[in-house]
Amino acid sequence: MLFSTRPKESREDLYDREREIEILKDSIRRKDWIAVLGIKRVGKTSVVNVAVRETDSMSLKLNLMKLHDPRRKKYPRENFISLILENVNGLVKSYTMAGRVVRIISNVLGIDEESFMEFNIIKIKPRLKKFRKEDLTYLFRELDTFAKDNKKILTIVFDEAQELVKISEIDFPSLFHDIYDYCQNTVVIFTGSMIRVVESVLKNIEYKEPFFGRYIRRVSLPKFTEEQSKDFLRRGFEEEGIKVSEDIIDYAWRKFDGIPGWLTFFGSEYSVAVKHGLKPDIDRIVSNTIKEIKEEVINFLKYSQSMERYSAIILALDRLGGEAELREIRKIASSLLNEEIPAPRIYEMLNRLLNYSLIEKSNNKYSLPKDEPNRIGMTLAAKEFLK
Repeated sequence: MLFSTRPKESREDLYDREREIEILKDSIRRKDWIAVLGIKRVGKTSVVNVAVRETDSMSLKLNLMKLHDPRRKKYPRENFISLILENVNGLVKSYTMAGRVVRIISNVLGIDEESFMEFNIIKIKPRLKKFRKEDLTYLFRELDTFAKDNKKILTIVFDEAQELVKISEIDFPSLFHDIYDYCQNTVVIFTGSMIRVVESVLKNIEYKEPFFGRYIRRVSLPKFTEEQSKDFLRRGFEEEGIKVSEDIIDYAWRKFDGIPGWLTFFGSEYSVAVKHGLKPDIDRIVSNTIKEIKEEVINFLKYSQSMERYSAIILALDRLGGEAELREIRKIASSLLNEEIPAPRIYEMLNRLLNYSLIEKSNNKYSLPKDEPNRIGMTLAAKEFLK
């Protein structure tokens, strides 16, 4: 179903992305490592899910956003180990010949196998510090053998890989070097929405010893074009058995600027209303998307080092029509705060907003996103801190 708001697992439920899926499938079969990059809600998880499923791979999916805590600059390594073990637990339950992997983990943790299979966190959590780097690399080697015994390729997916930079006491270039060299049946897939941060993570892995010289293929997922957006909506509504006017299709395209997640949410909410004899409340649908972004940006601003200055930059961009050069932004932001903000500081803060994919840059001009949820949501969030 095109308008399903859950991550897709089947190609039939996914619009377009044929080329990207085939590149991923070919890379998995070649056992090449891959990074899937794109802004939030563009469909990275769905594309990876479909490619992994169609290659009949055994998949260990690590959603690193489960570690995310805006109050922390670093995450304890025990949290990362716990995330891995929890997902390994789910993986081995789905296959035969899992006993050896379970025994290894149970022996390292000093618990019985049943406690691990039940993922008894009371028994497991205090013992996570016992998991050394050597144990972690050994675990991945055993998972590689485990997949091979089941005649599968093992795919390890690091979802939202920008979070790797915040994990303490893990030497990732060394860890990935070990997986690359000794887990011949394993493919690692990175995904990330903070594209500049993820690129920095990948380069730190690729260009540092001992991983130096290995290559990670990049696959970029763009937003839908106007033509794709409208075709997606038409097909989705046809699948739902609902007739809508071209005015509604055009409205959604203009509001959501080709972001698949927003178009899907719009189509789903509109369809449910019509099917149950209700008049679709389009303003409420758009308002809900704006509210979601507002909360995300409030969390970013709340835990930044200078919430007022970041807010002033966002509001300056809004007052300048959504796009401006650094000098223009500095002038308005300084006026809003009634202080002279140094140009290098503005430049640094704009770069951080770029790193977090909150703004865009083209030809020396910085801009707010063009879709309404992000543009208005960001502005409303900034007004919370600079009234």
